[in-house]
Amino acid sequence: MDNKWEEYYNHTKETKPHKNIEKFLNLGVTPGKAIDLGCGAGRDTIALIKNNWRVLAVDKENTENIIKERLSVQEQEKFSFMQSLFGNMDLPKANLVVANFSLPFTKKECFYTVWNKIESTIVDKGYFVGNFLGERDSWTNLITLPKQNVIRLFDKFELIQFEEIEKDGKSASGEQKHWHIYDITAKKLG
Repeated sequence: MDNKWEEYYNHTKETKPHKNIEKFLNLGVTPGKAIDLGCGAGRDTIALIKNNWRVLAVDKENTENIIKERLSVQEQEKFSFMQSLFGNMDLPKANLVVANFSLPFTKKECFYTVWNKIESTIVDKGYFVGNFLGERDSWTNLITLPKQNVIRLFDKFELIQFEEIEKDGKSASGEQKHWHIYDITAKKLG
């Protein structure tokens, strides 16, 4: 693991789950199988496991031990890990796919292939919780999408939450930036 990512994981491993995960957990959805794409240090993975979800955490870096060390022996039974780039992953069916601040890092030529994998992984009446970067985000070297393209990704879903957020702030590594985010919770039709 290179130093930049190790610093990021150490900085974020004690942070609370993303707000969209907290809101999702308050919906009262019966726990099942979840996949956390780009799990990082496990902030969302751990919150889901502590709420009785079985989670496959996926990241390009090997963060398995960073996550495991914060889980009890019983909680570790609900945890599995896959080190993979999104373009190479083979995903099992799941009731929930989480992708917080991860899909914009997908290789541009693989983005729609990865999205199709995610969509087919989610069972009917399963959920997606995550976000995408909008066109006005300052991270222009990553995948940014216009609002209508993000909405189109969810043709086979009922949008439970679709929030557009635009603000100046800091990244997890402390870098000052302009955020343009589409935060989404959606339920797959079926």
